[in-house]
Amino acid sequence: MSLDRGLPLTRAVPLADPQAALAAIAHLPYPFLLQSALEDERARWSFFGADPFAVHRGDTYDEAVAVWRALSARVRREDPAPGLVPFTGGVVGYWAYDFGRRLERLPSRAVDDLRLPDALLGFYDVVGAFDHQGRDAWLFSSGLPRGDETRLAHAQRRLDKFEWLLTSGRRGEARRPDPGARGETATSSMSADRYRGAVEEVKEHIRRGDIFQANLSQRWTLPLGFAVPAAVGQLLHEALVRFSPAPYAAYFSAPDHAVVSASPERFLSLRGETVETRPIKGTRPRGLDPAEDARMRAELLASAKDRAENVMIVDVLRNDLGRVCEAGSVRTPALCELEVFPQVFHLTSTVTGRLRAGLDAIDLLHACFPGGSITGAPKIRAMEIIDAIEPVRRHVYTGSIGYCDWRGDADWNIAIRTALVTPGALHFCCGGGIIADSDPEAEYRETLDKAEGMRRALSELFGAVALVPPAVTSR
Repeated sequence: MSLDRGLPLTRAVPLADPQAALAAIAHLPYPFLLQSALEDERARWSFFGADPFAVHRGDTYDEAVAVWRALSARVRREDPAPGLVPFTGGVVGYWAYDFGRRLERLPSRAVDDLRLPDALLGFYDVVGAFDHQGRDAWLFSSGLPRGDETRLAHAQRRLDKFEWLLTSGRRGEARRPDPGARGETATSSMSADRYRGAVEEVKEHIRRGDIFQANLSQRWTLPLGFAVPAAVGQLLHEALVRFSPAPYAAYFSAPDHAVVSASPERFLSLRGETVETRPIKGTRPRGLDPAEDARMRAELLASAKDRAENVMIVDVLRNDLGRVCEAGSVRTPALCELEVFPQVFHLTSTVTGRLRAGLDAIDLLHACFPGGSITGAPKIRAMEIIDAIEPVRRHVYTGSIGYCDWRGDADWNIAIRTALVTPGALHFCCGGGIIADSDPEAEYRETLDKAEGMRRALSELFGAVALVPPAVTSR
């Protein structure tokens, strides 16, 4: 009988909510929380963990893929049947937007001012899962990467440690940053006039036939003084869950930076052989009263411009999935459906397919990365134009945050509504898709609408935060 039979070890734990789990383990290295933060059918599972047995940055990415594939193959031999819980251990982290430069030959005009890795991945042998439907929580301990007779005992020790952290009543409370340590204005990478001019530049490329659509964004930076990135990130995540709850929210912290996301958009999921992507294109702000809410909803549903944007990106994603899915399996079961969020309405489509035999989650990610909804059509030419127009690199914004399970399943968001906290500053971006009949002023206003949830969350932490243009816009 295999020594590995019966792994991962599983234990139920009393837990009020996923935020309580993060508070208990946030002091450990590389804590994460992948949170379904909506109280409806779109939210089932949240996952948490910390203290990975290995961490890989972009410079060791190929080694990380090889290790995940080897461990994944071992686990699937031990227990080939899919489980009820989608994620019980594996790789968690982010793939920055600029990871796309590894997959395609792209120019490098935008300034890389943050100098952070284009991928950061932790390998987690212990993972917790919270079921929002049943309000139940479990810990899973795989004992990996050990493969000898000590694996079971190692899994038991690790399980005991995390259970104690979750149930002992100890909480690593994040220290609230001192609001007097920095200013209360977030400065954009582009002035309003420069952003409107950038929209016109994209439209000129469309008129010349270079592209049909491109996603354009601006970045805001808020000074933080000497605040610790992990502490700011944890507090910001808590605030975003209140002000801008989303189905693909995330917190992930490294020693030198933290990533916080309130993403409404699924990039890719893989369960068994089934692939799903849910691109968002088309946005309207929520109204101040029911009548205005109804008007905004009707306006979005009737918008030919927003529908055209969405359909274009669906075509891009169908093409991307076609590179790795079985011929004839790619379908679009939902097109331009209205989704309701606390700050905005969105149009969302769903594209599915069946992954070809012999391919895995990493093959799927590489075939589709970065997502079509945040690049444009055609994708590569749109990315070239984005690099020429946007003054700074996006880093994690419009990349992806998520997991690859040891059993081969995966789920990644599109990292929008996402902040990056570094020593001394917090950065976040918002953007939108530009097509031939886009109105520059409306596109600029849309970025502010999308930034409202982040602005409100930051205002709770630092006092009233204003979004302001720069004194001078580069490029």
